[in-house]
Amino acid sequence: MAASLNQKVDALVKASPESAKKLEETIAALEKTYLSGNAAGAPEDPIARLGRGFQTFKTNHYNKDTALFDKLKTGQWPKYMVIACSDSRVDPATILGFQPGDAFMVRNVANMVPAWEPKGGYPSVSSALEYAVKHLKVEHIIVIGHRLCGGIKALVTTEEGQGSHDFIESWLEIGKPARAVTKALAGSDDVDEQCKFCEKESVNVSLTNLLSYPWVKEKVIGKKVSLHGGFYDFVEGSFQVWDFDVTISHSKKY
Repeated sequence: MAASLNQKVDALVKASPESAKKLEETIAALEKTYLSGNAAGAPEDPIARLGRGFQTFKTNHYNKDTALFDKLKTGQWPKYMVIACSDSRVDPATILGFQPGDAFMVRNVANMVPAWEPKGGYPSVSSALEYAVKHLKVEHIIVIGHRLCGGIKALVTTEEGQGSHDFIESWLEIGKPARAVTKALAGSDDVDEQCKFCEKESVNVSLTNLLSYPWVKEKVIGKKVSLHGGFYDFVEGSFQVWDFDVTISHSKKY
């Protein structure tokens, strides 16, 4: 019976190449459904999904763009450093169309940049920033906030000393200047509007903090690095970007 079916398939291929192509596509779709574990409503294996995801990437990108990946074997020369939120809905590479090698990225809760502290503070962000500016020589640093940020909501709504987490409240201390501005200028609005205001204001606080790093400030003054703010609204489907213009007056000694 199996042989008979194979004979029929062979006959179809010879008689109608277009029908054969559709048949191949149908078989591929069925195989994909079966391999994903969803054929009979079975739960998908979360680890196997990673392997399938990589195979898709390898087939569609790695094996096709050999020139790019051969170049990346020798080093990286990103023009951008992106500081974005860890939120799973706001992957910068996806929403901005970055390819491997385009952007050096840091992601954390509420896309915060701490102010410069020598030999202390938050070295995860600071060390990445130092590497990007001093060694990779990025030309643009962009801090990207986003709509419905849980970290910003916690910053706006949690009163001093009322937090219940081991690390989150301490981390969000970085954004307190943004909270203060929000309460002063939008404190009479409802919580959602306050959060929307603070989501953008916190970006400006992080951009200001970037200038507290001596080697960032030097590059900005020398026009070697430019700072930008970004805001991704996945509710409305929009992306806003603005330059963080800085005028630094040099002191005079009399």
